[in-house]
Amino acid sequence: MTDLCDSSDRLEPLHPPRPVILGMGSESAAAALEHEGLVLEPVADWATCATRLHAHDVRALVLAGDDPQRLARDVQRARQEAPLVDVLVWAPGAGGELVRLALQRGAADVVLATHPERLAAAVSRIVDRQTFLPLLRRFESAREGRGRFEGLLSKSDAMWKVFETVVQIAPSGAAVLLLGETGVGKELLARAVHRYSGRAGRFVAVNCGAIPENLVDSELFGHEAGTFTGAVKSKPGLFRSAEGGTLFLDEVGHLPLSSQYSFLRALQEEAVRPVGGAQEIPVDARVVAATSRALDEEARQGRFRDDLLFRLDVIRLEIPPLRARPEDILHLFGHFRRKLAKHYRLRPPEPSEDFLEALLAYPWPGNVRELENVTERLVLTHHGKRINRRQFEALKRPRAERPAPRPSERLRASEAVDVSRSLAEFLEPKVEEHERRYLDAVLRSTAGRIGDSAKVAGISPRTLLRKMKQHGLDKRAYRAP
Repeated sequence: MTDLCDSSDRLEPLHPPRPVILGMGSESAAAALEHEGLVLEPVADWATCATRLHAHDVRALVLAGDDPQRLARDVQRARQEAPLVDVLVWAPGAGGELVRLALQRGAADVVLATHPERLAAAVSRIVDRQTFLPLLRRFESAREGRGRFEGLLSKSDAMWKVFETVVQIAPSGAAVLLLGETGVGKELLARAVHRYSGRAGRFVAVNCGAIPENLVDSELFGHEAGTFTGAVKSKPGLFRSAEGGTLFLDEVGHLPLSSQYSFLRALQEEAVRPVGGAQEIPVDARVVAATSRALDEEARQGRFRDDLLFRLDVIRLEIPPLRARPEDILHLFGHFRRKLAKHYRLRPPEPSEDFLEALLAYPWPGNVRELENVTERLVLTHHGKRINRRQFEALKRPRAERPAPRPSERLRASEAVDVSRSLAEFLEPKVEEHERRYLDAVLRSTAGRIGDSAKVAGISPRTLLRKMKQHGLDKRAYRAP
């Protein structure tokens, strides 16, 4: 039987072209990338690179060099020229300044290893995922609403600049140092770094200040069975628990000096040695550290190792305190007021103008955590009521700061109390008197309108009518003639 088609006319299966990686100053990595199935196409100058960036087969650009300012400018230029192309920087042995600048300008990764194979592996991961643009779009979508970013609420430009940096640096794997006062949300920001990183492993968090000094190494690096009293079985440690994910070290400034060298070595070698173990175990865990201490000063005073600080401080994110962003004070108060009222099934309190002024004037030393606690107390004690500066001042002040009554005042108070009666019997006439005076004032303010009066009092109309009958109050007496 005769073949109707000549073999030269047969259609070959279509294959998409292999992704091309442009490279400036990185020609030595060509063989390593070829092994990963990628083509490294060298470009001699920026003009040639700019023209080639727009080709459909170009997936990434590798910039090599040791001048931080020039590399940062080239990264920014490439991101503006072709936002669909990821940019990687290959800077063997570079310091933290270059890494920080490159990532802040939009680099997808910075490779510090000297071997081209490490660069090739990083490029391959970037090409496979191409994560940067989808993450950036996700961030821009959140920013348009100017409300919530990965569980963090803010309308502040300063905070959204921090969020934008998180999106840019998260996929890189570089160490991150979060600085900020207690209560600003450092752990929430660390979780955002983890979610935007695309890492498949767990997010593991530990407060370094809560670990007894003699157990720090065991908690971080694990231990072998029988190493010390109570070590009945081996323990992997937090580094290995975060394999493929993120290890968040809160209050890292509390790490004892005796453990800081072991921690530094684990970061440098990407391996840990369990307490009592003989072998180092490779581990891939991205480290995000946080502190409310001034680590630069701690290092100057010799309480924190300089070399460890340099390792942790690749990307520094400083979270502004709540008092520096007044727009967030009102935004967060409104959010907490609604959320907590719904949680407790109560009507939220209604703030007056002088209450809001007091809210903005207060310095909030405990930041967002303190604001939420104060709001919770307001909801529980003043639900459905109008609140003013006086209520705010009473609630924000810790009980220990309230002046205790003088001995003479306590004596006069005890003399006026009939201790033969129970507490309920003693309070009953006073409570009834105050309740009647309150309801009388509310009914006067609403001209006897039951619905409006019940709303002001924070009770149901049925309850209001029952209490009015109990106190002999007639709504007709409050109507305008």
